Amino acid sequence: MIENITLGEIAVAIAFLVALFGGLAKALEPLKKFTHRMNKVEEHQDNDNERLNKLEMDTKQILLAVNALLGHAMDNNHNDEIASQKKKLDEYLIQR
Repeated sequence: MIENITLGEIAVAIAFLVALFGGLAKALEPLKKFTHRMNKVEEHQDNDNERLNKLEMDTKQILLAVNALLGHAMDNNHNDEIASQKKKLDEYLIQR
């Protein structure tokens, strides 16, 4: 049975396999592009999430400082709280 296969038939079979794998590679190209795009989107999402977390911490520090200032302005007291809050804010800004 094997001796009946001609060189032409082998060439046709090889050409068929090359075309099949070439078509398969071309068919998978959109999937590769989509996967690459999704990886970029996830990277941007991680960066945005990190930035939003930093903004949230900044806002918290600002609100604590404003709260201490309002307490001081209301009764001209709370000097220890103002000093403590300034120290905390300085430490936060240095660590940032």
